[in-house]
Amino acid sequence: MDELIKIKYKRHEYNIRPQKCENNLLVFTYDIPYFGACGIFPPLHIANQIFLSGGHKGGMSPGATWKPFKITKEEYDKLSKLVKITPISSIQPYARYAWLPFKFDSGFDYIMDQKQWMFATCEKHRDAWHKEFESLEEQMNSA
Repeated sequence: MDELIKIKYKRHEYNIRPQKCENNLLVFTYDIPYFGACGIFPPLHIANQIFLSGGHKGGMSPGATWKPFKITKEEYDKLSKLVKITPISSIQPYARYAWLPFKFDSGFDYIMDQKQWMFATCEKHRDAWHKEFESLEEQMNSA
């Protein structure tokens, strides 16, 4: 994971001073609220729209902000590979939203707009994603 670029950013929580963070790109993607759509990792062009946005403070919801940047196809390919092979348990201590590992679905890669991509992806994956969360919650409650 050390081969990935490091990102400096701030975590925002409601009514709490922002927390300065620095993590590699893999951890960073799990620390951004709503980076994926219903558990699906975005394609490069959508990921770059998110990275170039610089994030949001979140208002009453959690947020994250950073200096806008974009990644290359090579960096995205390296990141995607690590998303697929890195156990979520090794990311959880460092990222707020590392509950379940991201999955991939290239069926929506043709959609260029971030919001449209998220809507279409969630239309397909929302129910399965919620079932995974329910299962995870049951496991945690029985432990």
